[in-house]
Amino acid sequence: MRISFAGGGTDVAPYPEREGGAVLSAAIRRYAYASARIREDDQLVIRSLDLGLVAAGRIGELSELDQRLHLLSGPVGRLASDGRGVELRVQSQAPPGSGLGASSTIVVAVVGALLAAYGRSASAHQIAQAAIEIERQDLGLTGGTQDHFAAAFGGVNFLEFSGDEVTVNQLKLPTATIATLEHNLLLCHLGASRESATIIDDQSERYQSHAGTTAAALDRQKELAQEMKKILLAGQLDEFGCLLNESWISKQQLSPLISTEAAVQAHRTALDAGALGGKITGAGGGGYMLFYAPFDCRFEVAQALRDDSFDVLDVSFDEIGMESWTDE
Repeated sequence: MRISFAGGGTDVAPYPEREGGAVLSAAIRRYAYASARIREDDQLVIRSLDLGLVAAGRIGELSELDQRLHLLSGPVGRLASDGRGVELRVQSQAPPGSGLGASSTIVVAVVGALLAAYGRSASAHQIAQAAIEIERQDLGLTGGTQDHFAAAFGGVNFLEFSGDEVTVNQLKLPTATIATLEHNLLLCHLGASRESATIIDDQSERYQSHAGTTAAALDRQKELAQEMKKILLAGQLDEFGCLLNESWISKQQLSPLISTEAAVQAHRTALDAGALGGKITGAGGGGYMLFYAPFDCRFEVAQALRDDSFDVLDVSFDEIGMESWTDE
C-alpha cells in the first residue's frame, strides 16, 4: 500500500487530461495478499478472509456473484482463459477506506496472482494499467490512478500523468534520507472513512463547474509534489515536513468533505507536540493522517496522539513492489 505526500487529486479525470498531474508517494510495508489456484471445472470460487465472505459460480456468470466481492471477480473477468475456473483467496492488512490505497492494491495483487497462476508475465507498468482498466472501465468505479502504480512498482515515486499516459520516476534516495523519513513519519488512524468515491465525485464536479477553490488547489497540489520531490532529493527533511503541512491546507480546499473533526483534533495535537506538518493520506473523510515529527520530538508527538485516543503506527518503506510466485 502507499502513503501520499502531495499531488493527490491531480490523477483523477478530467484534471490530468486537461492540465497534466503529478503525485509524490511511497509504498509502505502494509500489504494485500492474493492466491490463485486453477481449477479443472468452470467454477470461480472467491474467499475474502477479511470480510469472511465466500462466493462461487460459473466464470460466465460473474455479474451474479456477491457484489461485495466485485474487486476480486473483476480481474477474473478480464484475465481468465481457456474456460477453466479459478479459486481466489485474498487478505488485506488495511480495510477499504483506510486512505492507504487498499482497494487498488487488492486489485493489483489479484492481477499478479492470476498472471502467475496462468503462467503469463507482465511488467509492473502493464500490471498497474490492467488494474486501472479493471477498476475504472470494467467495474465503473470512480477514482484516480496513483495507487496502482505505487503497489506495482514499490519505492518512492514521482508520478506524472498526461492524459492516459503515466510516467513513473523512481527516486533513488540515500540510505540516510530513507532511515530518517521512516523514523520521523507517523501514521495516525482517525477512524472509518467516508466512501472515497463520494469525495472524489464531489471534487471532480467542483473542478468541472469551476466551483470554489478546487481548480487552484489542484494546481497547488501539483506544484507541491514537484517541490517536495526536489527537497527529498536534496535531503532537506524538515522543510519536507513543513511542505507536508502546506499539502494538507491545499488538500482541504478540494472539497468540504475531506476534513473531519478527528482530523482537525489530531492535526492540532500533533503540531502542538512538535510535528512540523501532517495531512490525510487518501481521499479524506477519515482513514489515516501522516505526520512528520523531527527526531527530537517524535516520541512526544506519538504519545500526545495516543493520549488523545488515536492509534499511531510507524512507517516503513517497501522498495520492491508487487511480487508473485508459484509453489510448484
